[in-house]
This record gives sequence, structure tokens and C-alpha cells, in this order.
Amino acid sequence: MPKDGMNAIEVTDLGANNQIDIDPTVKAARGVQISIHGRNNHLIIGQDTVLGGGMIELRNHDSSITIGTNCNLTGALRCRAVNSHIRIGNHTTMMGAQITLHEAGMITLGEDCMLSGDIAMDVSDMHSILDKETGERLNMPRDILIGDHVWLAQGVRVMKGARIGQDVIVGSRAMVLGTIPAHSLAVGAPARVVRSGVTWDRRRLQPEKGFCEIEENVVQRSN
Repeated sequence: MPKDGMNAIEVTDLGANNQIDIDPTVKAARGVQISIHGRNNHLIIGQDTVLGGGMIELRNHDSSITIGTNCNLTGALRCRAVNSHIRIGNHTTMMGAQITLHEAGMITLGEDCMLSGDIAMDVSDMHSILDKETGERLNMPRDILIGDHVWLAQGVRVMKGARIGQDVIVGSRAMVLGTIPAHSLAVGAPARVVRSGVTWDRRRLQPEKGFCEIEENVVQRSN
């Protein structure tokens, strides 16, 4: 095993006519599971991506998982239905998300997204809700679209049909049911926008000197 604790990628392909395109620079932690069942599936993992733990699974037919370059992902990516697809953009990080499709559809994450732990999303409710009189199914699956540079904090739930614009922050334990516009901070269940015109930075930036001086003067006057 390499000194950095990472292993070369190993894929279990139990299907037929599946295509696997993993850049040779990709690394995976010990215990990462990658398995493909069914036929006509496609797995792509881009240059310098690190799989820190978890699993990748294509379990049916005509599905795909595409991971961009320079990503660092821990969690589960699971396409469990025919014609189900996951797309993850370049430079995205994930600390423990469960991204699953139990029905046909697509989940898309843009570039430079940051997902914390205990995050879950699915295009499906996994079971059917029916109109009692007609038998019509009322809760059909719907795609999920997450834009570039989105930060999902600890415990966020992204429900089917969600649309999250670029430069959005979704607060801890929020549940996203609809659309969150770009440059917004959203919290709560269901998530609602509490501030607009914002963005975020992975660095822990220090307050500007002028702001610190103002804060100190306010504290001194209150004493």
C-alpha cells in the first residue's frame, strides 16, 4: 500500500458491456467499494480525484456516474434504477453524503461544491403515493440540480425536484424541497431564504481590522 494510505482503484464488474474510465491518478482509501452490475453502464472518474471512503454502485442498466477532476469524496454514490445518472463537477468535496437514485433520473452537482457529513438526496420517495379514487401515482421521481460553488452544511436533506442555484449556502439540518436562488443563505425545514446577495469561501478568513476596532469600541462602551 502507498505511504499516503491510498490504494489503486479496484472495480468489480459483474455485468456486460459496461465502460469504465478511471484516470490513473485516482486514489482510493482502503475499504472503498466500486461495483457495477447490469449492462451498458458507464463510470468516469477524473484526474487527481481521491475517494476517501464509502462506495460507488451502478446496480442496473443504461446508467452512469461521472466524477470530475480534483474531487475529494467520502460517502455513497448509488444508481439503483435503469437510466439513472449522477454528475459531480470538478473540485467538489464531500465528507459523508448519500447520493442515491432509486428510480430513473439525474442528480447533478456543479463545480467546487462542498458537502458536509450526513447529507442525503434522492430523486425518488422510494414508494408510491396513489390517488385513492383513480389509482394514479402522485409522487413521480424528479431530477435534482445543484449549481456551482454550493455549500451544504451538516445533515442537509435535498428532496426530489430540488433546484439550488450557484453560490448558495444551505444551513445545518435544512430540508430543500423546491428552488433556492443563487447567492442565497437558506435554513430550516422546509428551507427558506434568510439572506440574499451572499457567497462563501473555504478559507477561514479573519475579520477586517476596521471591523474588529468597531466591535471592540462597542464592547468597551457597554461595560
